[in-house]
Amino acid sequence: MKQTELFLFDKEVNIDEDVAKFKNREIKAKEIFTIKEVSKSVANNFVAKYHYLKDAVHPFPKFWVGLFISDELVGVAIYGLPQGISAVKSWFGVKNSNTDIIELTRLCMLPVLNGSNATSYLLGNSIKLLKNKGVRAITSLADSVKHVGSIYQICNFKYYGLTNKKTDFFCADGRLNPRGKTKDLQGAWLPRARKHRYCYLLDKDLKVLLTEESKPKISDTFTTDCCDSTKIVYDKRFDNYYSCPKCMGKIKDITEDIEYGIQM
Repeated sequence: MKQTELFLFDKEVNIDEDVAKFKNREIKAKEIFTIKEVSKSVANNFVAKYHYLKDAVHPFPKFWVGLFISDELVGVAIYGLPQGISAVKSWFGVKNSNTDIIELTRLCMLPVLNGSNATSYLLGNSIKLLKNKGVRAITSLADSVKHVGSIYQICNFKYYGLTNKKTDFFCADGRLNPRGKTKDLQGAWLPRARKHRYCYLLDKDLKVLLTEESKPKISDTFTTDCCDSTKIVYDKRFDNYYSCPKCMGKIKDITEDIEYGIQM
């Protein structure tokens, strides 16, 4: 087996033996893992290296919790205040200035531990840690195009359906312009990926205003509806065709290519 080595804290550590025993169920999670808070910089560096989004950007971060094997970091959960002008009020009917309701914004594991119950161990035990800090509720959003939030279901989060439908404007010069005037801008409106809404209540006196729904299944994973798999979007205002920025990674004027019958 290829050795898994960490280069955190300026030293090299081989954790393969412990991980192999854990994944083979020779030792239990509580025998191999410890949970404790970490600094913002340590958490962000770990996420930058191992999370598929490569960043831990959040305007209001508050808690950073680490999962350790032999004092070496192998997983991170990052929590912050919910984003959006009325996020807390719309969920719970309380003031948006409330700081004891938080959102799980990143959950990231060392790749060798993906698919194991190490992730649920980190999430479940970080919730216990946060309860002792006076946190009343934890919300989280799962991208409906990528997954259904299975980890939240495993950890007994309740499900409150999908976020509302929204669109974003992609300018012809490549800029994303979700707000502001677009009347004279060339580009295309595309649907924003909706997200699954989950919540874990720590204060049973707190009520969620949203309607609880049946948890989605893996088969419910959405496909993108940006261009119906054509990789082409159309701006009827200017009669222009563009490459789909969501499928192709960039928006490009291809009107001339379409007119000459060139296929994407």
